[in-house]
Amino acid sequence: MRERKTTTAKDTKEQKKLTPHSQNPPKKTLFFSIRFEDCTSEDTRVKYLTDGMLLREFLSTPDLAPYSVMMVDEAHERTLHTDVLFGLAKDVARFRPDLKLLISSATLDAEKFSEFFDGAPIFRIPGRRYPVDILYTRAPEADYVHAAVVTVLQIHVSQPLNAKKEPGDDGDGGDGKEKEVRTSAAVGGDILVFLTGQEEIEAAEELLKSRLKGLGSSAGELIVAPIYANLPSEMQARIFEPTPPGARKVVLATNIAETSLTIDGITYVVDPGFSKQSAYNPRTGVSSLVVTPISKASAQQRAGRAGRTAPGKAFRLYTAWSFRNELEDNTIPEIQRTNLGEEGRGGEERGEVGSWVFFLRFVLRRAAHLSPRPRPRPPGTQTAPAQKKRSSTFQATSS
Repeated sequence: MRERKTTTAKDTKEQKKLTPHSQNPPKKTLFFSIRFEDCTSEDTRVKYLTDGMLLREFLSTPDLAPYSVMMVDEAHERTLHTDVLFGLAKDVARFRPDLKLLISSATLDAEKFSEFFDGAPIFRIPGRRYPVDILYTRAPEADYVHAAVVTVLQIHVSQPLNAKKEPGDDGDGGDGKEKEVRTSAAVGGDILVFLTGQEEIEAAEELLKSRLKGLGSSAGELIVAPIYANLPSEMQARIFEPTPPGARKVVLATNIAETSLTIDGITYVVDPGFSKQSAYNPRTGVSSLVVTPISKASAQQRAGRAGRTAPGKAFRLYTAWSFRNELEDNTIPEIQRTNLGEEGRGGEERGEVGSWVFFLRFVLRRAAHLSPRPRPRPPGTQTAPAQKKRSSTFQATSS
């Protein structure tokens, strides 16, 4: 999330510098604010924030008086921060008719969100996407990390190193939907591999380097660039460095690269079909990160990474039958699988919001003039009794 906001802000700032009518020297009219790094000033007009930092804005200004437009991007991820933001933003929009609220996503259930936001209008903006071939395995893979490494090496050895783009190829018309099988496959380019966390990424990196030594110099140079949340920012930025001629780059990433991060030159995606999600067990009272299968929407997002800058291929390390019959249509919202009374990983480690009980209690008192806050989807029924008991203990409920 931090890398996404900083790179988006910097890319937009570079585009603004290229505007032909901008004759005045650039000011900090567009910048970002993340934990421990606030690059805004009095001249800032556009501010990029993580969802956690935007929640902190409600602590000081519950009615968001300094802002006239608020845009929530990647709403389909349905994180706990985002779902709470939806309820707060809906109240603010009712209280302030002058506030413009935009909710954007590539795979969002637009009708459901339009109904939640009092019948808000829906705008469908077609995007440009190049053709992507979807390839499945014939049988399930027992060790998907090893299978991903083997797939990367097969691509690196069998495919050209330099991606070629056919002149006049403008993609598939931008219908916004991924098709199961497409033609015009890519010929070359870099590789993006999705893994569940730091441990798997480091294991895959070590395995790749050891296998490359056995291949010798005939296989060509393969640059391994990992990216995950705990990696320092300067090392995360390596994934955006251009690939030298005669070489290929493989990016080992978590689902941080599933959405807004567009890495130039990626034409191959290796998708094992798993990700880590936080889950709360109401019987044991323990929260943990669990490796779970991704949803169909996430699979389409991952495949789309191969067709952002050129025609590409997506290698799914699971069968077509599994995709059609075993994967859920959409990811379960985090609010349905989280202990709201816990000072969890989503707050303390990022320095944003700690216990949700204390946070919501504080915001509700500061914004008592606003209407009651609905949510796009209520918390899970199994965790509701425990949450109600804990909320009553901290006097965070009205009755």
